[in-house]
Amino acid sequence: MSIASKVNIAVCGRFHFHNYVPYLAKEGILKCFYYSHRFDRKILSEGQEINLWLKEYLLRLHSRLLGTKLLYSLFAPLYISLWEKQLLTHWNAAELWHIMLHGAARNIIHKAHREGSIVLGEAVNSHPFILNRLLEEEHERLSLPKRNHFWKGEKWRLEEIEQIDFLLAPSVWVKNSFVAQGFPIEKIFVLPYGVDVRRFCPALFNKEDQSQKIFQVLCVGQITPRKGQIYLLEAWKRLRLPQAELLLLGAIDPIMKPILKKYEDCFTYLGFCSWDKVSYYFRNASVFVLPSIEDGFSYVIIEAMASGLPVITTTNIGASEIVEEGINGYVIPIRSSEKIAEKLEILYRDQSLRIEMSRHAFEKARRFLDWQFYAKSIIKDVYNPLFNLKRLKGNHLSY
Repeated sequence: MSIASKVNIAVCGRFHFHNYVPYLAKEGILKCFYYSHRFDRKILSEGQEINLWLKEYLLRLHSRLLGTKLLYSLFAPLYISLWEKQLLTHWNAAELWHIMLHGAARNIIHKAHREGSIVLGEAVNSHPFILNRLLEEEHERLSLPKRNHFWKGEKWRLEEIEQIDFLLAPSVWVKNSFVAQGFPIEKIFVLPYGVDVRRFCPALFNKEDQSQKIFQVLCVGQITPRKGQIYLLEAWKRLRLPQAELLLLGAIDPIMKPILKKYEDCFTYLGFCSWDKVSYYFRNASVFVLPSIEDGFSYVIIEAMASGLPVITTTNIGASEIVEEGINGYVIPIRSSEKIAEKLEILYRDQSLRIEMSRHAFEKARRFLDWQFYAKSIIKDVYNPLFNLKRLKGNHLSY
């Protein structure tokens, strides 16, 4: 069977890939999609997907019984290795392998190279050295217990980075972090993520309705040192705005609970919410804020924009590159509660500006950032050039 001009995608999880692989399958370019998710969920027709779901249930069981105890030091590497071994037993050859850099594909890369395939690695965060440095700094700033961010899985990710032929980055922020660590700039593709514009859409823009609403600030993301919610909380505490509320949505890292107690009167905690339901909170908010210390892209930013929300985010979030300053949002330095407060107060006091920025945010997401556009772009601008290179160089040559 010919394997020409076909791509296998392998991701130890699901992440954003499920949003666009159906388009790849429709175009006839996808050979097989390997992932892990609930065993009762299907994304593609039989034969084009292999859901290696056991790892997901082992992680959930571990979390329920032990929390994070021994997870990163011992069990997570075991679960990741199990997923990779399962994939190797369900092997399908392809001319191009597109793998996510997650520490779960070292042996996959080796086998693909032995068969003469090109390997495209996708990074969802900045280079491990950059990410580790930022997290260590944040733990020190917040007087949090030291945590070994550079666990075995991260070391495996470094091995993957050394082995891949090309890199796909979701942002210039991620690209620059890899270039700073020596990855060849000419071997990096940059393609921002998309958004499901059918699921994430705004409420009707009505000036009268807006004037009657409570000013509602929403932050969606796991509550961790990396996501920077502490700086949003500090800004909100300083502002003390009447007829306004701050909503935090996402699982809480246990290490953050003592810190959150200091701000318990400042926010409403909505708990963890599934991706299927989060669009409701976007539609009812006034402004979206994500003050992360590091995020490779963070597609909640474009989900918020597609929902018609002005966004406030930081320079260290890849999605900040699609935010037009003062048009559909604001980009601020990391760790700046002062700037968060300043921008929130502008949007709180100027309703006309807020409505105008909401329209611009929606139009930007709607016009340029849907997943079908992403799928067409990855075929045209990433896969096809690699297929052409493969044909020019032939098998078993250095890329």
